[in-house]
Amino acid sequence: MLPHRNILTKIFLFVKKNIFVILLNFLLISLSFALGFIKGSNILQRPPLYLSKEVLVPSLDEKESLGIQDNNRQTKYVASTKGKYYYPLDCPLVNNLSEKNRVYFNSQEEAEAKGYLKNSKCDY
Repeated sequence: MLPHRNILTKIFLFVKKNIFVILLNFLLISLSFALGFIKGSNILQRPPLYLSKEVLVPSLDEKESLGIQDNNRQTKYVASTKGKYYYPLDCPLVNNLSEKNRVYFNSQEEAEAKGYLKNSKCDY
């Protein structure tokens, strides 16, 4: 008999004798892993985020009663007192401007007359 065949025979006999213990261990390990994975995924799960299309904007009367100035009532362009460019109000870059530093304009000519340059990244 070949030596490697002798080793394989011993392994086969060991597995045959202890098959119940081996299967039970495999089952317990698999079950522990699955339960841990399920438990961990529930902990890391974030609550759903619901978006609404409604935006609450106070009316002009409410703004006046609250003392809020409506600087951009008829404006189409905005610039920063700290910068040199002006932007259309619908430009995403406007969100980077600090609210306290914003200056509003009704036209491009008005903004350019104050020394601001048109930002070319917001040309639509």
